[in-house]
Amino acid sequence: MTIPMATSARTLLRSRSLLRGSFDHEQTNATRHKSEHFRSCVITHSQSSVSLESWGDEKDAPQQSKPSFREENLAKQFSKELPPIADDFTKLDHERRVAIATSNGFSYDEASGVTSILNALTPREKKFLADKNMPLRHYRAEKGNLDEAIRKIKSTLKWREEFGVEDIKRCFDHLNNSQQKSDLSPEKEKELTQLANIIAHENETGKIYSRGYDKDGRCILYLTPGRENSVDEINNMRHLVYHLERAIACTRRKSGLQKVCIVIGYQGFKLTNAPPMSTVKHTLTILQGHYPERMHRAYICDPPLVFRTFWNIIKHFIDSATLEKIAFCAGKEGKLLLDRDFDTSKTEKCAGGTGKLREFNSREYLFKTPFDHTFDES
Repeated sequence: MTIPMATSARTLLRSRSLLRGSFDHEQTNATRHKSEHFRSCVITHSQSSVSLESWGDEKDAPQQSKPSFREENLAKQFSKELPPIADDFTKLDHERRVAIATSNGFSYDEASGVTSILNALTPREKKFLADKNMPLRHYRAEKGNLDEAIRKIKSTLKWREEFGVEDIKRCFDHLNNSQQKSDLSPEKEKELTQLANIIAHENETGKIYSRGYDKDGRCILYLTPGRENSVDEINNMRHLVYHLERAIACTRRKSGLQKVCIVIGYQGFKLTNAPPMSTVKHTLTILQGHYPERMHRAYICDPPLVFRTFWNIIKHFIDSATLEKIAFCAGKEGKLLLDRDFDTSKTEKCAGGTGKLREFNSREYLFKTPFDHTFDES
């Protein structure tokens, strides 16, 4: 399949640690939106690679008259007015989806697709929609395959209810707000307190947390596998979901965008830190299946040589759309990429940080910082 690409001059960035991949950095002379900073950096793992033009942000999201269940909760939880939801995609993204849909025999019409998805949902299922653009994200992720988009969004809505995503998100609220605590039944208070204790334990080492934003206002979520402190798979997943939801809320408040950046730092990593394959698969199921179109870019920073073995195993479980968003950052080329996308005076050292930042404090982050704020955010 041939996907039309914009004419551009290409700078090819290479590094010894790219694990046979290459960065395709597109540089175009087209006029950019004044607030746009991001250009794609695609790591390829096969002979047939697709280079993307810059990934900008179009602010013209379709308007909906009635807020969703999720946004009503946000309005109650945060007193500040949120910016309008902005669409985190470009014209080129749309052209690629249309080309893929056509090649697979599907028509691609986002408005019609979203309407069909909503019509296929029950009133109870609609209650668990994360926000009004959730059907659109699933339609885009399936490239016009409407039946698959409906199947997957129904699966995700069922998972959100059964896994208790809303409870995971608000499990610290009653500990910081006496009014919310008084509104809870003793059973619900006990349940939320247990969840808060689980997440607090999982977060003691700072293996996952949000700090700062990229140049377009997407939250940066830091993952440090070398700080793993738990072998409980379900609690690990609860901890992951808490931070995904929190990073999404931070992006939403900061810029109105819908995606997050993930920085994976491998300081202290050993193969003994590598999670069991069941945990890896569970993590990928959540990221790819239940949070489609939520990851803007993943930066794997300075992976050690022992990571090659781990990567060669797990990459076969990562779909091609996600692989396109993964960039390996090492050496001067990696620093160039991080400087391009982040203000590195405010990032952690694993992400090319040059400033002196406060050491992460888990108790402060979980118990004292608002859910839609990153750590140490002024």
